[in-house]
Amino acid sequence: MLPVTYYPVATQELFRHNSDRIKGKPYAQYFNGDLWLHDDVMPFIQRAMPSDAALTSSPEDLNTLLDTGYHQVETGFCVTDDGHPYVTSLTRFPGCTPEMFTWWFWWHSVEPERYSLWYPYNHQQAIPRDQDVLTRPGVADVDRYIGNTHDIIEYIGPMRSELTIQFRHPSELGFDTSRFARSDVSAHACGELSMNNGVMLHLVRTTADGFELRSRYIFDRGKTYSTDEERAEALGFAYEMLLHDQTEFTHLSTFLASIHQEFGNQG
Repeated sequence: MLPVTYYPVATQELFRHNSDRIKGKPYAQYFNGDLWLHDDVMPFIQRAMPSDAALTSSPEDLNTLLDTGYHQVETGFCVTDDGHPYVTSLTRFPGCTPEMFTWWFWWHSVEPERYSLWYPYNHQQAIPRDQDVLTRPGVADVDRYIGNTHDIIEYIGPMRSELTIQFRHPSELGFDTSRFARSDVSAHACGELSMNNGVMLHLVRTTADGFELRSRYIFDRGKTYSTDEERAEALGFAYEMLLHDQTEFTHLSTFLASIHQEFGNQG
């Protein structure tokens, strides 16, 4: 594994802020600034992927994620031929269950300090607009975030971003969810991003030792980048998105099982 060592000054300051405010929280022991990436990810971060390997947000393309096996590229970034940023990311969670993933996607939004556990340098807050559903008795974990909208402040690389995620049921985005069971898709967190009018897809697929998370960020509903300068800007954004995704989910994989064991039955 390779340690993450580059942190822009603003994210260093956010880390100190997060470190101070989490003191006294019952889950403070999970706040850890030692971030790292798997060695085998590095070649995919160091150069852009072929643009013809990117998906669009059409139902036809999305449902290829339910086919057996893997796509040509599972971790990478590019600007598509049509001029849109695109990110694909695969992260493995040994020793974790899909139920833990579903629980995490609402539990982390109860208060900003929990969100900072996920990426201590880059995450400031994720505030759901319907906060009552987070603690309402008798609601399934998945229904505490599906249909909810989170207002988020975080850093994507050195850029401070204020964005919203409208969590959607995958069928609303065009997935044939009747295929999920046959495809070993056992959990999901999908939605629409206000940032570049993008689509965020997280599909959990059960494996022999836990699960793997296959993620896609598709921005073909937003601005088209056509000039060389604009395409360079879009490529830089896609790169930072991939690095952000790989860092936060690799970090989450190191403590998800433990934090769920401790707090998963406490609401």
